Amino acid sequence: MNQAFKLNLQGAFIRRTDLSNANLEDANFSGADCTNAIFRGANFKNTILEGTILKGADLRDAINLTKEQIDTAIIDKKTLLPNYLSS
Repeated sequence: MNQAFKLNLQGAFIRRTDLSNANLEDANFSGADCTNAIFRGANFKNTILEGTILKGADLRDAINLTKEQIDTAIIDKKTLLPNYLSS
């Protein structure tokens, strides 16, 4: 059975999009290009980030974002992570 997503942006091209404070709970971003997107304060609870390009993305103050989610995404030195994931 397929999981129902509140928002399905699988494979979407959303570079430089501002999704600050968005509720992305249960969203599917797998394979999406989110280069330089802004996710400040966004809720990532149960969000799928497998293969999501987050190069240069601003994820500061994001909530419910886990190391496991980040480990499945594509990030770089310019990706800004929440303090609790920056080490």
